Amino acid sequence: MTKEHLYVILIFIFGMLIALAFIADAYLKFKRSNTINLKVAQQSSKWKRIKEILEEQFAYYNHLPDTLKTDFILRTYQFMQRRNWVSSSKPIVDMHQKTLISASAIQLTFGLKQVSFGRFKTIIVHEDAYYNRLTRKYHRGEVNQAGLIVLSWKHFEQGYADAKDKINLGLHEMAHALDLALHLSEGRRYNVHRLMDKFRQSAFEKMLAMRNNPNGFLRQYGSTNAREFFSVAIEHFFEAPKDFRTQMPELYYELCQLLNQDPCNNIFRGFQSIHSDQFKNAFDKQQLKLYKPKINLKPNANILIPFVSYTLLVALVIPVINLSISTWNTFTFLALGILYSSGVVLIYSKKAKGLKILDSYLLSKTLLLNNDFFSVHLKNIVNINFTYMLTYYSTEVSYFEGDDIKTKQLSLYYSPASIKKLERLLLQQSIKIKHNNKWLNKEES
Repeated sequence: MTKEHLYVILIFIFGMLIALAFIADAYLKFKRSNTINLKVAQQSSKWKRIKEILEEQFAYYNHLPDTLKTDFILRTYQFMQRRNWVSSSKPIVDMHQKTLISASAIQLTFGLKQVSFGRFKTIIVHEDAYYNRLTRKYHRGEVNQAGLIVLSWKHFEQGYADAKDKINLGLHEMAHALDLALHLSEGRRYNVHRLMDKFRQSAFEKMLAMRNNPNGFLRQYGSTNAREFFSVAIEHFFEAPKDFRTQMPELYYELCQLLNQDPCNNIFRGFQSIHSDQFKNAFDKQQLKLYKPKINLKPNANILIPFVSYTLLVALVIPVINLSISTWNTFTFLALGILYSSGVVLIYSKKAKGLKILDSYLLSKTLLLNNDFFSVHLKNIVNINFTYMLTYYSTEVSYFEGDDIKTKQLSLYYSPASIKKLERLLLQQSIKIKHNNKWLNKEES
């Protein structure tokens, strides 16, 4: 190694060390800033005033254990500071209004890690119902994609004045803001996205049923569309949780998962789902021979396409190699053969998947080497998305691992008829299925 090469290596290592030092310093400053924010906030006059208002008028805060109250105040304070507040009738929105409106957003998301609400940075407060020029109607509240949350203060107060009437304007509009923020992919959190997707599909069936039964549990306004259904469900979730759990247990449970809260049991954060320990994804491969699968799919002829494509690529490369090698000998042929074989093994260790469904498990394993074995309990599957890619189906399985949601990507070289058969069986197991990003139901399978 020459001195010049040594200098280059040393300069590279030195540069990497400097970059790592800057990254570490930035990370430490970020961690310190979170602590400083709390300390600074607690010393401000706003903190004391927010605490007083919450203690006097916000029942959700007063039901919190003492260990969570400081965090609730902090998140209310941060939400308030990060919003532009506009009053239609006064020079400014007063502290009392800001606190309670901010608290309604935090009540909705308190079980989750910090949620930014995306582009919704401006809150407009009207004293009463207001006239909307676009709809030519009087509104009590609205949320639009321009980033506005608009509220009638009179109806906001009425919503919290009666904690059991299942009408709460603050929660309703904040639910719209959260729903749209997730839809617009801003401030996204992976688990929340997956669970919201699952809830929307479950809610669609309930929403259609509501249109045929106007006297059901949820307020009829929820049958207007999927977004209104979510907001109405949120109002009932917080104001009539026990009735909700009795009338719609599956939907109530999905909201508990989504919001990480359970009002029936006074769990404000840290909802323990059945996936925590009841259903295990691990399956003993040695036990496979003891089970008769409900379905056992093997790839069709399309599985040869990666092999043919790879072989043609190698054939095109050989003339280029030939230009740089004067003579071919045994070693050259052997080296090329090893590289070619390694490529085939690498391709098929990823591509050639066999799929089985047992009574309680979905299993996938590599056909060539059996080195990639994937198993998931059917009760843990959030949804499965099959996307047709001309020669194979790109398949994404979203599933619970404990209380976390993970995904498994599979390239399935099956015929459309085989995939349809698979989807039909999965739907019978009440698993949510997407086909080319369209939700399926049992009638369509």
